[in-house]
Amino acid sequence: MLETIARELRELDVEARVVHSWNGMGGGGVVFPLRAPSGRFKGKTLQLGLSFQEDAYPEYPPHFVHFRQAEIEGTHFTMHSKHEFEGAEWWAFSFPPSDFWDRLAPSEKNMRTYVRRHLYRVLEQL
Repeated sequence: MLETIARELRELDVEARVVHSWNGMGGGGVVFPLRAPSGRFKGKTLQLGLSFQEDAYPEYPPHFVHFRQAEIEGTHFTMHSKHEFEGAEWWAFSFPPSDFWDRLAPSEKNMRTYVRRHLYRVLEQL
């Protein structure tokens, strides 16, 4: 599942890699840089991580979005949890895209849709 996410992101020219452990948070995820197209971080590339509550992608999309704490200082969102990864503190947020994901056709349940319709709006609102 994580390899599928990383592969789909790489198909979008995003350098994604699988993380097998978040150092103290358990589970794994995918880490990648993403440039914010709008909002207070417009034009800035942030490091993001994705992890799951369910183990059934693409039926269930990534539930948690992780950010390096130093990159998003001052956000109004409430963090779900924090952990250290690669020498930095990361904050995980519960951002499920349930408002639209369940209504998508199976062919649209992919990282292209997730990034464009979900992650870009998260970045805009940070």
